[in-house]
Amino acid sequence: MDKVFINDLQRIYSLLNYLEEQTIERDYPIIWERIHATSCAQIGRILAQKRNLDIDQAALACALHDMGRWISGRQIDHAPKGEEPARLFLAEWKGSEETREQIIQAVINHSKKEQIGTPLEELVKDADILDCYWHGEEIVKVHHIARLQQQLLELGIGYCKEG
Repeated sequence: MDKVFINDLQRIYSLLNYLEEQTIERDYPIIWERIHATSCAQIGRILAQKRNLDIDQAALACALHDMGRWISGRQIDHAPKGEEPARLFLAEWKGSEETREQIIQAVINHSKKEQIGTPLEELVKDADILDCYWHGEEIVKVHHIARLQQQLLELGIGYCKEG
């Protein structure tokens, strides 16, 4: 068990518990945010191992990628809105400044699925698409479908429109 990541995840859950007590309207319920953060982190670990990237960095970036939506409650522009919350969260984190900045950039850029970014950014985009697909979200944007199909092929899994 990765106790450092478990502690990071506990901090994430504590933040989400706090946000759940707020009375703002949300596009997604907090329970989804908990599930999505956790399962994206695990998918990120798998992809990182397959791609020879840092597994712990990938898991944390994937777990934090929707912080902007957690705080604002809204999907629109949530990726860039995640920068400041991610910076605050990572201020207490023990990793290097370079790694911290890579995670923050992955949070900011994860919605730009039609663009190619750094290996970590691409991993977060891919984990996000796979997780949404495997939880039954309909993937409709052409570049999202192309990314999903590419990732399923990379994993040796067939594409099924029903999810």
